[in-house]
Amino acid sequence: MLLLAGSGNNTGDFDAGTFKSAVWNPSTGAFKEIPVPYDMFCAGHVTLPDGRVLISGGTDGYAGHRGAIGYIGSKQSYIFNPGTDSYTKVNDTIDGHWYPTLTKLENGNIWSVGGYDNRDGVAKGSTAVEMFNAATNQWQPRTATPQTNRYWGTYPHFFLMANGNLFFTGGYTFGNSPSATGSVIHNWRNATSGDVPGLRDRQLRDQASSVLLPPAQNQTFMIAGGGSTDRGGATNSVDLINLNSASPAWKPGPALPGPEGRMYVNLTTLPDRTVLSSNGSTGPRAGNVLRAATYNPATNAWSTVAADPVGRNYHSSSLVLMDGRVAVFGSNPADGSFEMRVSIYEPGYLFKGTRPTITAAPGTAGYGAGLDLGVTGDVVSASLTAVGSATHQTDTNARLVDLPITGTGATRRATVPSNPALLPPGPYMLTVLDAGGVPSVARMVNVR
Repeated sequence: MLLLAGSGNNTGDFDAGTFKSAVWNPSTGAFKEIPVPYDMFCAGHVTLPDGRVLISGGTDGYAGHRGAIGYIGSKQSYIFNPGTDSYTKVNDTIDGHWYPTLTKLENGNIWSVGGYDNRDGVAKGSTAVEMFNAATNQWQPRTATPQTNRYWGTYPHFFLMANGNLFFTGGYTFGNSPSATGSVIHNWRNATSGDVPGLRDRQLRDQASSVLLPPAQNQTFMIAGGGSTDRGGATNSVDLINLNSASPAWKPGPALPGPEGRMYVNLTTLPDRTVLSSNGSTGPRAGNVLRAATYNPATNAWSTVAADPVGRNYHSSSLVLMDGRVAVFGSNPADGSFEMRVSIYEPGYLFKGTRPTITAAPGTAGYGAGLDLGVTGDVVSASLTAVGSATHQTDTNARLVDLPITGTGATRRATVPSNPALLPPGPYMLTVLDAGGVPSVARMVNVR
C-alpha cells in the first residue's frame, strides 16, 4: 500500500522540502520510505490501467505562509511505479490543483476537476477540466477537453456511471455545496450537467463520505454524514439514489448509528457486499466518534460492530486489504497533531470457519471474457473489487462488480461484464464468496 503525506500539513517540513511517502506491507507491518519529488500533500491520485499510480496536484503554498492568500495548488504530476518503488514526472496540468478529484473513465483516461489554483500567489478555485491520456502518459491541453467553466469545489465526489456519464453525489470538502440541489449528473463528453433532486442536508455534506454500493450493477449510491467546516454542525443522515431509475432522485436511508451527527466518516466496501462505516467526529477536527457499523444493501440496515479504539477525524482514510481485513489510517485534529497508528478491522466473516479459496485464476481478463477458476469450498458467487485510492473519507473510483459464475465442485467459470464503464480498465481484486457469506483471500486480475 502506497501512503502519501508530502509535507503533512507542516509548514516547517514544507520550507525544508521534507516530503514523505512510504510503501506499507500489511503482511509484515514493514514500512519502506520512498523519496518524494514534490509536495504531494492534498494531491489527487488514481490507479492507472497498467497498475501504476497517477498523483496530481498538491501543495504549492500554505495559507498565510510566506504571504500566500489561501492554499496554493500545484500543477505538478508524477506516476508511481510499484515495480520499482519510484516516481516519474509527467507534464503539468492546465491549472494548479489543491484538493482535486481524479476519476477514471471507461477508456482508462483520467478526468479531473476541482481544487484551488495558483494565480499570482493567490488561491482561486480552478475551473479547468483536466484530462490525462493513459496511453500517452500526458495531460491534454485545454482545447482537447470539453470545459465546464465551473468551479466544482475541493475533492468533489465524482463517480463514473455505467452509462459513461459522471455522477456528483453532493459530497465535497470545505465551503458550500457547488450545486443548487446538491447533486449532478454530468456528461463529460459535451460538458453538460443536470441537477438531481432530493438530497437532504446539502450544505452539510462537507467532509461527508460517498460510496457506490455493491454490486456496481445496481448503480445505487450512498452519501453518509458530513457537516460544515466553516459554520460547524454535522449530520448523521444517509441518503440513497438508484441511477438505474428512469427519474433518479435521492431518498432517505437509515441514519448512521448513534444520535450524533458525524463528519469524516469512512465508508469501505467489503468483499461480502456490505459497507463498513467507521470513525468520524461531531465537529470540525474535534469530538471523535468511536463507532463502527456495517450496512447491508440487501436489507437496507446497519449492524453495529466493534469500534476503532483510535479516534480518527480529518485526514483519515480506510482501505480493504487483499485478505479481507480493513486498514484505517490517519487523523489530524485541531491541536495540530497527526495520528501515526494504523488500525486493522477484522470483519465477522473471518470468524465463520474455513474460508473458500481461489486455487487458480488468470492474471488478466478481457471485457465479456470468461475466467476459468479453481476453487475450494461451497462457492456461490464471484466479484471484482477495484484497487483502492482513498483520501478524505472517499474513494471515487471504488466499486465491487459481480461476475456471473457457472460450474460445480473445484471448477468455476466467471464472466467479466462487457461494459468498461461498469469496471474501467485496471487491476481488480478477485474474490469468491461461499454460501455462508465468507469471502476468499483475493487474487489480483488486470481487466483490459
